[in-house]
Amino acid sequence: MSPHAAVDVPVLTLRELNRATLARQMLLERASLPVVTAIERLAALQAQWAPSPYLALWSRLENFERESLWSAIENKHTVIRARLMRGTLHLVSARDFYAYAVATQDLQRGAWNRLQVGQGVDPKAVAKLAVAFAREPRSKEDVVAHLTERLGSFGGPYKWLIWRFVSAHADLVSAPPGGHWAHGGTNAPYVAARHWIGSGSRPSEADALRLLINRYLAAFGPASLADIAQFAGQVPARIRPVLEDLAPSLRRFSDEQGHPLFDLPRAPRPAAEVKAPVRFLPRYDELLIGYEHRDRVIAARHRPAVYSKNAIIEAVFLVDGLAAGTWSLETTKADAVLRILPFGTLARSDRTAALAEAETLARFMAPEAKTHGARVA
Repeated sequence: MSPHAAVDVPVLTLRELNRATLARQMLLERASLPVVTAIERLAALQAQWAPSPYLALWSRLENFERESLWSAIENKHTVIRARLMRGTLHLVSARDFYAYAVATQDLQRGAWNRLQVGQGVDPKAVAKLAVAFAREPRSKEDVVAHLTERLGSFGGPYKWLIWRFVSAHADLVSAPPGGHWAHGGTNAPYVAARHWIGSGSRPSEADALRLLINRYLAAFGPASLADIAQFAGQVPARIRPVLEDLAPSLRRFSDEQGHPLFDLPRAPRPAAEVKAPVRFLPRYDELLIGYEHRDRVIAARHRPAVYSKNAIIEAVFLVDGLAAGTWSLETTKADAVLRILPFGTLARSDRTAALAEAETLARFMAPEAKTHGARVA
């Protein structure tokens, strides 16, 4: 059955969709889960801004500590940092990495191949040499230099395109210090996933897309084909055949505009009346990116304050499940104050709750400060 087939299905209001999303995202109540399980349940964590995944987990997990995520990245290699969805840095579980790599990179591989193959570059030779060389963490420059020395020059004027070509074919992933709370640069070394993860292999495209769709619906559903494609950074036509195969096993809904939505049968869909606590989200939180239309989490009139022209997606706080303003941490040698910038006037109870949550967040972000506080700008 086509994802766009007209059927008589339940209609979900915008508020019901919001509550479903909050439940999947662990934003109705914090969960008690290991870090790896939490990341799989969230599908992936945006990692463009170094502290972002730490803050995302702090808002979603009980008693979260930075060290638990860093240990999973650095020591256990159970969490992987790599360019995946939409060509941006994400954290995913090691178990999911290869499937996400196939689902999100292989279409781009074809585009990059056309440029390189035309210059006489053999993608298989690139992959073989890069995997062998990146047996331990190496810089981008060293990897490309090693390949150029043995294979000759690559095609194209843009170094970043050459790197994407190399890293995608060799499944290179970001190694420490990439992923550390305090590492804000983009110059982390890279290592071949084959040596870093130690197990697993690339699945078929259909199996990879199937895992991506299931992970996405578990974390963001009910959702449309266009939503899934937006999250994956893929054209809907690539997602559609696998979604059609899965459709008989999925629940079907519609939003108030008549768009078809899909969901896992046993996924939570709380009542619209369920209360949602104040929560703080980091820059680039996937909640603000992973839908074609973001009405269920942010009103259209507030988007210019969050989605900037230079591609930064600001940190926001949620009141009753919707973005209610932005926030930033201001620090001195002794003090840490979390500054709240609401979009409008906050009700007294919401203001009190936001300030309490903000001060707790300030303590998490700057434990070395002598004093911690929060204020509404």
